[in-house]
Order: sequence, then structure tokens, then C-alpha cells
Amino acid sequence: MSEQTKSLAQIGLEILQASRNELYMNMPYLDVVLCGLAFQSGEDVTLSLATDGQILYYNGSFLAERYLRGRVLCNRAYFHVLLHCMLRHLHKKRGKNPLLWDLACDIAVENVITELNLKCVTTSRERQQAQYIAAMKKELKHVTAEKIYSYLRQSVPDERKIAEIRGLFYADNHEIWY
Repeated sequence: MSEQTKSLAQIGLEILQASRNELYMNMPYLDVVLCGLAFQSGEDVTLSLATDGQILYYNGSFLAERYLRGRVLCNRAYFHVLLHCMLRHLHKKRGKNPLLWDLACDIAVENVITELNLKCVTTSRERQQAQYIAAMKKELKHVTAEKIYSYLRQSVPDERKIAEIRGLFYADNHEIWY
């Protein structure tokens, strides 16, 4: 590992620790969850964030770039990963189309984060997400990953549309779920 990679890994670790602390200050009732994942530099695993349910792999340059744009982006991305674990998205993938399941899970957790209305995780892209979610809520009684997955399967968006929607909700890499 080069010195630059080691430095970025250390910076990434410090960013995640700061995010965990800020999330704890705003949601102390999640103390066990916030400490539930070990942090590990994972430049060989992901270009962003990824988890297997036990370890949160992070890319230091991804976190540093996000942090420079606004620490809230790091808080939200970390919380996004934690919600996947809390909602057991990693373990409900069997028999599902990975592309649609990943998107459904991301939409579901981003919706939860937005509905909490906490300043420490509020980002500008919520407005764009809200337009898409509002249309979906007209069709769905509950906005869960399972319901969203069924909705996406029925509406059958083409790959271009899926990529566009994914860009609105993406925060982490799900490849190690599979």
C-alpha cells in the first residue's frame, strides 16, 4: 500500500468516526447500531462504501471528496449503509433481480433518511429524490424495499431509466452482498 493510499485510508477512518459521532449526537438511541460495524479500508473492495453486515469497507478518496463537498454527505452515506443492515436488505436478496433489488433498497433507505428530517443528514439531492418517491407513493401504501422492488418489476424501467434513478439514490456498493 502506497503512502498516499495509507494517508487516504487514515483520513477516511477519521471521517467515518466523525460521522458516527455526529449521528450519535443526533440519534443516541442508535448507539448499538452506530457501533455495530467495524471500519476497514477497502480500496480493493469498493470505490465508495460497502458492507457485508459486519465490516464497513470504505474508500478513503471517496470519503475525502465527499467531506470536502460537505460532511453531511458522509453522514448520510454512513447512515445509508447502516439502514441497509438494520432493514436486513443484505439477507433478502435471494431470487431477486440484483439491479432492481439494489435500486429498491437504496430508494427505501433514502426515503427513511429523508423522512427523519434531521439536519445532520439532509442533502440537496432530497428534492430530486422526492419527485420520484412522490410518484411511487401514489401507487404504494408502504415504501419498503420489497414493495418498491415489486413496483419496479411491474413498471419495468429500461436500463437507461434505471441508471438515471440509481444516480439519484446511490450511496454505496452492494456487490459484496452477492
